[in-house]
Amino acid sequence: MRERFNLRIMILAFVALAALICAGVLLGASSAPNIKIESISSLTGMEIRNPEIALQYGVTGYLEITYPSDSPSVFSIDRGGEININILLHFVSYTPEVTEAQVNIDPKGAGGLKIEYRDVIFNEFVSYNPSGNISIKAGETIPVTMNIRVPEDFSSYVEAIPLGAMGITTDFPVISELGGKEVVVH
Repeated sequence: MRERFNLRIMILAFVALAALICAGVLLGASSAPNIKIESISSLTGMEIRNPEIALQYGVTGYLEITYPSDSPSVFSIDRGGEININILLHFVSYTPEVTEAQVNIDPKGAGGLKIEYRDVIFNEFVSYNPSGNISIKAGETIPVTMNIRVPEDFSSYVEAIPLGAMGITTDFPVISELGGKEVVVH
């Protein structure tokens, strides 16, 4: 009986820790100086987009990552091939003091979203143009090309690469609309 109780406590602790980590990744705010700690786990993307709510938590802006409206609904790639996917980075500021955001675009660097399945780390096959540290002014939208190169000997058990804002970080919350799509691997 006590062993079951201890196991339940461990599972609950793990779930709580995973939720906090996930919230930090989704918001891109694990080390952001512009955000109060309690906002990491309490604000949704919809609330961050609402300036009245966001400002109450010290959120002075956010980075939104989306696909262009003419983006295909399905992407596919052959083993040994590559694909270029267009994405858009848009910075929104809620205060006149915040005029720009510094964004680091590095899928293989520390921080940011890392997507993996079993022993495959998808970030290793991604590059961006532009990449590195870039500045985005408030209200500005910057097009970025995500390049995915799949080697010929790519793991046979991987049938698709899930898309996300792999390795894109900033000191503001990141709202990524890239989830839900994937690149089918043939």
